[in-house]
Amino acid sequence: MAENMSITPVLRDLDTGDSAVFPIDRLRSVRTIASEVGVMYNRKFKTSANRVERTITVTRVK
Repeated sequence: MAENMSITPVLRDLDTGDSAVFPIDRLRSVRTIASEVGVMYNRKFKTSANRVERTITVTRVK
């Protein structure tokens, strides 16, 4: 899990099909940054929250 890492470089470096997991308390930041990185670099991300494990997973789909 990428707890102490900056979100932007982690998402920017993902290859298509790769995922990154963050703690759920960073939910808003992760979703906002995924949207911004997608627009800047012409990429598409999918996010999913796991309420049991309290994590958010971001997967690069394009």
